[in-house]
Amino acid sequence: MKKIILLFALSIIFSCNRESKFDLEKDLYQFSEKMENGDTLEVNLDYSACMFAGYERYNFVKENDTLYLETYSEISSFEKKQQTLPKIIYPFKPNNSLSFENYFKYLKDENRAKRKSGLSLVTVYYPNKNQTQYFNDDGLDDKFTKLDKLSLIRKKLYPNDKFFETPEPPPPPPSRK
Repeated sequence: MKKIILLFALSIIFSCNRESKFDLEKDLYQFSEKMENGDTLEVNLDYSACMFAGYERYNFVKENDTLYLETYSEISSFEKKQQTLPKIIYPFKPNNSLSFENYFKYLKDENRAKRKSGLSLVTVYYPNKNQTQYFNDDGLDDKFTKLDKLSLIRKKLYPNDKFFETPEPPPPPPSRK
């Protein structure tokens, strides 16, 4: 009986002291393969430009050897609206160009120096080790180009979500003769 209690106590001690080997700087570009159970990766996007204020947060969570994605979106210009999309399994395939891993590689190659004012376009935060990676834009044209590339990934993950789409303008009134 003492051996069982000792083994149980040791298993609790060792399971609580587990530290992930994931390192944001080294593993970001293969995060879906490198993350371990219990790891979380938070990706924040700043959609704000001119009079529009928008934000999105993607949370990648590894549980039971499966990587899940939870997404929160918010628009706070004019009238505030927000949504939390259902948790999905992140469908990563190594040769798929429409993945966050490849998007981060693209951002790394196209990264700009941080401007004195404004937020980073994309901020990746790994809370387990308090590590952060910033990707910046160089003005509106660069920002929109980078966000357009992300929108392709977003449409693949959430094909029916229309949160950031603007409604079509109404048709013109009929002309009077």
